[in-house]
Amino acid sequence: MPTPIAVFDVDCKLLHVNLAFSKWFNLNSFGLESLEQTLTIINELMSAELKVILLDVMTNKDTSYVREIVIRTKISDHKTCKTSFANIRYNNKSYGVIMFFEDKNQNIENIARYKQQAQLDQLTNTLNRFGFYEAFNRVTHQSINHNSLYAVMIVDIDMLKLFNDLKGHQYGDIVIKNTAKGLLNGLRTEDILARWGGDEFIIVLTHIFSENHVQKLSKRLARSVEEYCISQNTPTSISYGLAISKIHGETLDDLIGFADKMMYKQKQLK
Repeated sequence: MPTPIAVFDVDCKLLHVNLAFSKWFNLNSFGLESLEQTLTIINELMSAELKVILLDVMTNKDTSYVREIVIRTKISDHKTCKTSFANIRYNNKSYGVIMFFEDKNQNIENIARYKQQAQLDQLTNTLNRFGFYEAFNRVTHQSINHNSLYAVMIVDIDMLKLFNDLKGHQYGDIVIKNTAKGLLNGLRTEDILARWGGDEFIIVLTHIFSENHVQKLSKRLARSVEEYCISQNTPTSISYGLAISKIHGETLDDLIGFADKMMYKQKQLK
C-alpha cells in the first residue's frame, strides 16, 4: 500500500487525506465506512499532543525541518509506524503541515516524494494550492534574479454549474479534467498551472516582455482549451483575467485580486 499522507491547515484542522490514508485508517479503526466519516473521526480524535507537534512544526522557520514521532496502530500486532511532519511554507509564512506515515524501516529521504504527491490535485493531476505556493516562490526568486516580469492569470470554466445541473457532477468533473489538459497543452514548460478550487485555475506566466505578450499567451491558452475540449466531446470555454507584476500589483494577493476582477468582467460580457 502507498504511504498515506495527511495535510493540516494553520488551525490544525485536517484538510486532506489521500485514499490510501482512508483505507489505512479503516483497517486500523474497525469499520469506518467513508472518507467523510474518516475525516470527522480524525478531527474528533485530535489530541493536545498532536496539536503541540503541529504548532511546533509550523513555528519553525527552517524549511527543511522535519519532526518525527513513533506511533502504534490499533491492529492486533500493534505495528509501529514512524510519523513525520513537514512544514508548508511560502514567503516566510506557514500554510499548514504535511504528515507522512512510514514503516519505521523506511528512509526519511522518501519525504520529498510524498510531499510532491501531497501538492497535486487528485482530479486534474495539476498542482493544488499547497503546490502552487511552493512553485510560485521559485518563480518569484527567478524573476528577481533576472529582473523579468511575470503574470498571474485566473481562469474560470464557463457554465460549469449548468453542466453539473443538466448532465451531472461526473460529467462536470470530466470537463474540469479536460480544461486542465487543454491549459497544459497551451502552456510553456516554465509556466505554472494549479487548480485554485472548484472550477477555477491559477496560472503564472513567466518571462513576460509586455502586456501585448501576455494577451497573446492568454488567447493561445483559451484556444487550446476549446480545441481540446471539442476533441473530447466536452465543448466548453473559459473566462480569464490577467495581472502583471510591477504593473497591476506588488504582492501575490494584489495580483490575484486584480486578475479575479478582470475575469469576472470578461465573464459578464459573455
